[in-house]
Amino acid sequence: MNKKRKIRLLLGGILTLALVATCGVVYQSGSKSTPNEKELVMENEEDSVDQAIKTEDREDSEEETEDANTSNVEGTRDVEDQAESETDGTDQTEDTQDQGTSTQDTGTEETDENQEETAQDSETASAQITEQVETAMAPDLNFTESSLMEWPVSGQVVIDFNMDNTVYFPTLNVYKTSPAIAISAEVGAPVMAVANGQILSITENEETGTTVTVDMGNGYQAIYGQLKDVPFQAEEYVSAGAVLGYINEPTKYYTKEGANLYFALQKDGTPLDPLQYLP
Repeated sequence: MNKKRKIRLLLGGILTLALVATCGVVYQSGSKSTPNEKELVMENEEDSVDQAIKTEDREDSEEETEDANTSNVEGTRDVEDQAESETDGTDQTEDTQDQGTSTQDTGTEETDENQEETAQDSETASAQITEQVETAMAPDLNFTESSLMEWPVSGQVVIDFNMDNTVYFPTLNVYKTSPAIAISAEVGAPVMAVANGQILSITENEETGTTVTVDMGNGYQAIYGQLKDVPFQAEEYVSAGAVLGYINEPTKYYTKEGANLYFALQKDGTPLDPLQYLP
């Protein structure tokens, strides 16, 4: 029994030591866990601080983002305003260019009008100068009752002048008065001006063909008929002996008389006998 009791006491002591050891270990582990808990608390606080800092950073970043977005919007508005101002400037420039173009067009039109007026003035001045030169160079038109003419062509008088009695016209086979003379000549023979004069007209006549009327001054006129190739025009001056044209084929009124020059002389419209003024 004592032996069993001793064993029980031994076991009880061992258990007691084991409990004491366990308690000591537990105590030591508890004392060691306290700083760990403190460390965890500090870590949690640090995490809270970090989270707070991160939250503040996020808020700051969000504010910066909002500011950036606001600045971007304002920048965009500034860009749009600048673009609008540039567009307005472009429109103003285009308007100015259009005004400048219209001004240039107006100036060009005015220049063209001035050039046309200058050209017209020049032409008028040239015409006046030409007229003055021609007048200065014009022969003296002073035919009088005592003046003598040159023969217009060389040939025989085939029909005489006669306003008092009738004259026979072979082709027409009639007798009638004759206000002119007919001088025979070959076709193509030159016809000369009988005196100084100015051409009044060049006409076509059924009886006398191409007919040239020349003013010799003081109401005297010489009329040349049955001509061709007249080198002058109306209002031009001719000198005595100038070639007025050439003998043409006779008209149907003078076929039997043959090629000839129809020549008449008038004073203020009254027929005169050309032979009285020819040498």
